[in-house]
Amino acid sequence: MQGRSEGIVANLFTLQGDSISVEYATGTLTGSSLVYHDDQMDQSFANEELTVEDTQLGQLVTVTLRQIPDLETVTFTLVLPSITLTEHNAPPVDIEVPGITTTHSTTIAGPELGQQTFYSVVTLVGTAEAAVF
Repeated sequence: MQGRSEGIVANLFTLQGDSISVEYATGTLTGSSLVYHDDQMDQSFANEELTVEDTQLGQLVTVTLRQIPDLETVTFTLVLPSITLTEHNAPPVDIEVPGITTTHSTTIAGPELGQQTFYSVVTLVGTAEAAVF
């Protein structure tokens, strides 16, 4: 019996759902980038502006969308499963992943009673591919 070949890890993700669209690329000549668009904003993030964590849930890619002192910090997290392809520039594969917008209440007076963090989850659909940059 012949073993499976290793496979190439996807490094370009193009996703959308509800009013959100996201493009995440890693392994480019300039590092990693995430472009986020919704009804209220268009933002681009690169390298140190992204927090990338490998977890049991998948790879979590988080960016800070806005910070308002003494009110809130809003982040967006893309949850990516492991995706392998047969070769670079192979046809993209269809994927469906969650995107989580998290609102963290902040105040200089310290935390108020009750819930401090609120989540909004959207299903993002699109493609993953192993691009050569």
